[in-house]
Amino acid sequence: MNLRPILLLALTALAGCAIGPTPALRVSGAETRGPADPPVVVPAGFVTTRDGAQMDLVTADGILLTGALRTEQQPIVVPLAATGAPLVGGGTDLVGQIAGSGVAMECRFRLLNPQRGLDGGGNGRCAGGGRNVDFLF
Repeated sequence: MNLRPILLLALTALAGCAIGPTPALRVSGAETRGPADPPVVVPAGFVTTRDGAQMDLVTADGILLTGALRTEQQPIVVPLAATGAPLVGGGTDLVGQIAGSGVAMECRFRLLNPQRGLDGGGNGRCAGGGRNVDFLF
């Protein structure tokens, strides 16, 4: 009997309790540890704060990682010559580090609709400790 799904559900419930109020957004990410490893679905939660978001993530091996993500505006790069090319860059990211039990990961999320925050959709990645977790929300 595979207990991994039951364990992940139990840890997800505990993770929500560990950081306070119920997260505004719950998403799943795909965790990988190497090119040959199949992805494992892992739960993450976000609570919006004044300066960004508080994030919690439960890794495939049950480690709870938490941390604050800050809002970062990306600059718009204007082409040097008036070539008619579109502007490049711009956007709003959430960036920061999550950590727990001796594991740390750097995270960056691009918000598609910054006015709506995390509810407006986006994508991101957390990487570190020999693992990557990719998100699409």
